[in-house]
Amino acid sequence: MEQPMIKDPFFLFSKETCIEYNGPKLESIEYFLSVLIRDKNKVFQEETGNESTTIIFILDEKNHDNLTTEQFSIQFSADFSQMNVMSADELGMIYAILHISEAYLGVDKFWFWNDCEPKPKANVKIKAVPYLSDVAEVKFRGWFINDEVLISTWKYHHSNTYVWEMVFEALLRCNGNMVIPGTDIKNPLYKDIARKMGLWITHHHAEPLGAHMFSRVYPDKNPSYSENGDLFKELWKDAIIEQKNDKVIWNIGFRGQGDRPFWADDPTFDTDDKRGSLISKIMSDQYELIAHYQKDPICCVNLYGEITELYKKGLLELPPGVIKIWADSGYGKMVSRRQGNHNPRIPSIPEHQDVGPHGIYYHVTFYDLQASNHLTMLPNTTAFVNSELGEAFDHHMSEFLIVNCGNIRPHIYFLEFVSRMWNKGRVDSDAFLNEYVSKYYPASSDEMSHYIKAYFDAIIQYGIAEDERAGEQFYHFTIRNLAHQWIVSHGKQSSKNLWWATGEIEITEQFEWFKQKVESKLSEWETLTENVKELVKKVDCIEQKRISDQFLIQVQFHKNGCFALYYFSKAFERFRAKEYSHAYLFIHQAIGELKETMNIMQKPMNEKWVGFYDNDCLTNVSLTLYTLETVQRTIRMFGDGPSFYNWEKEYLTDPEEKKVMLLTNKTKQLMDNVLGSKLIEKDQH
Repeated sequence: MEQPMIKDPFFLFSKETCIEYNGPKLESIEYFLSVLIRDKNKVFQEETGNESTTIIFILDEKNHDNLTTEQFSIQFSADFSQMNVMSADELGMIYAILHISEAYLGVDKFWFWNDCEPKPKANVKIKAVPYLSDVAEVKFRGWFINDEVLISTWKYHHSNTYVWEMVFEALLRCNGNMVIPGTDIKNPLYKDIARKMGLWITHHHAEPLGAHMFSRVYPDKNPSYSENGDLFKELWKDAIIEQKNDKVIWNIGFRGQGDRPFWADDPTFDTDDKRGSLISKIMSDQYELIAHYQKDPICCVNLYGEITELYKKGLLELPPGVIKIWADSGYGKMVSRRQGNHNPRIPSIPEHQDVGPHGIYYHVTFYDLQASNHLTMLPNTTAFVNSELGEAFDHHMSEFLIVNCGNIRPHIYFLEFVSRMWNKGRVDSDAFLNEYVSKYYPASSDEMSHYIKAYFDAIIQYGIAEDERAGEQFYHFTIRNLAHQWIVSHGKQSSKNLWWATGEIEITEQFEWFKQKVESKLSEWETLTENVKELVKKVDCIEQKRISDQFLIQVQFHKNGCFALYYFSKAFERFRAKEYSHAYLFIHQAIGELKETMNIMQKPMNEKWVGFYDNDCLTNVSLTLYTLETVQRTIRMFGDGPSFYNWEKEYLTDPEEKKVMLLTNKTKQLMDNVLGSKLIEKDQH
């Protein structure tokens, strides 16, 4: 008797596979089912004639399988023709859909941001073994889309909305569930996209409850709660009503109108006791308002900057059950941030007796107008981040983790690393690096592993604390501050804006301080730049583009900034010695460094990213370039004016013509870009 054929225990996923959904109609589920179909069509481009199979997504709100919140399961029919994907809630179903996309179709978490399209296949054989997803280490986890000046203007295929959909898709692929959808809620578009895609919404610490800023709505009124408390309450009430049917983690608290302490606008609160008392009253009022419109609201308060100090002194009284969010320094260390010259470095870790729940506000990018990283990676290592967040988790700070992610693309390395931590807890940093370079740089993984380590070794240590390491803004804000003080004080007065770094010293000492910091790292950045440029020449196509547009550009930000600040400091030395032509040439060399940066920003190897840096208005490389050009013209006034022909005649004119004065000059005076280049070329010969 003939034995019946036993089918292989595999589910066949192919173009013929049908995708079905059984559950309540939800906009987010419809959206991500369309994402899965998009990914399926990318991978399976042609029909194969295979037997048709079916994937059924079942959203069972009664939770017959007793799944944990956000969890999903996968099971298979006895004949392996059907995959049943089950969840009991909206986010669990979204994670299930994206799991199918990543695990079976090979779609990378950052496929859009890191240019990783999945490879086409005829089909995928999936081993028919039941699967139950893990529960994340952190309950509420997500990104603060902060200082988003690049992605708020850049468009892909003429659409900025699509760019933001790609932001939130990447977050959900990282198993995130929460977002602050932009720095300023003036434009509600981003919040609406996040809602549509199923995310929890929370708020900027300077915009409690997601309300409009007082001074924007009432520009003629004093933003004082003691004077205009009723107006503040109306703004809060409007915000609560607008969001009451959404998934919201309500941020309560009170800061000033410019992301600063409120007493900067209201000096009557001149003691910590007064300040703590008012903030406590405001939080109580806000909590009561929320509870009036939403049952069992989830609330949080940011113990950020000055708020940390008040809380540590016991001067804040919080409503019960509010999540206390502790912030890092902006550079990854769990201590309070530096504000201006004030740097108390109060530990941002609760005492063991401090009853939770507790959470974390963490920066992989920061903007402090001092030394932070906006266009480059966090200047501290993944091992450092692992230690800091690991210790925080040890202190039961795993209720909430919001990560300042900036404009996404420059920070993928750390965003992926931190997402591993919010899912699993501590991560092996070396293993992560090896996996990362193998995934994104398979043809050059050994070299890229070495160069990424060299990148962090070359970072400038500007302070004595371990996290006080320089991002690219260290170069640009220093040059602009010192240039301003050089010109307006005739090089005689110290730049107070830089006392956070140098202390209260004279301007000549400030120049020397910064020169020594950058001089010690010039050779490291120069060597790394040349090595990575050589690597770019060796690898093929997409990997070549990824190395150049993602890593080399960050190396160049540091190399060019480091050299520009060095040449700028040398120019000041020569200017003080009245060696104006030498000072002029040092500035010209600094300008050349920043033009290199501008070139790689404006001309990526992958045309997809043309225009991404066009609205670089925070680090603002072009403004630093403009500043240096202004200094260069000023120096020329001293050494080459008023004829602006002296240097050309002295250094560039043939000897037999130097003493002939029949005409003062026979051609127009050279502009700085030409004159500087000719003088340097002459000097080199």
